[in-house]
Amino acid sequence: FKLDNLFIFGAGHIGQELSSRSTDLDFNVHLIDSRNDYLKMQKVKKVTLIYANSPWMLIKNLPKESYYIILTHSHDYDFKIINEILNFNSFKFLGLIGSKTKMKRFSNRLIKLGHNQTKISQIECPVGIKKITSKKPGEIAISIIGRLLEHRSSNTSSLHQENKNNLKKINA
Repeated sequence: FKLDNLFIFGAGHIGQELSSRSTDLDFNVHLIDSRNDYLKMQKVKKVTLIYANSPWMLIKNLPKESYYIILTHSHDYDFKIINEILNFNSFKFLGLIGSKTKMKRFSNRLIKLGHNQTKISQIECPVGIKKITSKKPGEIAISIIGRLLEHRSSNTSSLHQENKNNLKKINA
């Protein structure tokens, strides 16, 4: 049984909460930031800390089919990371912190860079359970975790359904 990789870009308040709370949920948790002092705040041993001056440069070397949550301190960093993920990686989940307005702006810029609408529409922004509107970092983190688990469960159950259907065909 292989654990899914969860790459969290941004070690601010939400990144800290999200990385701490995700370690017991069958994810290899990686926290990435360009600010070493923020990374050092994370004390949970199971979290892999990655310092990167230009975090988007890591993307092409990360494992395919990973989960990504983007919540850096900079819209510019967020955009560069999203662009690189769309360029290099097939992903299981791609979540971006922010508003619908931010997503609209990013979407227009990504289309100009040649990304197709289908792939862009797979970016979940705002990320998290829609009905949770709290601004508290811990609650936002739990909301994002809820979406990750929901997404993983729906994909797992569709695989189970596919296997059941294949078995029915074999037994027919």
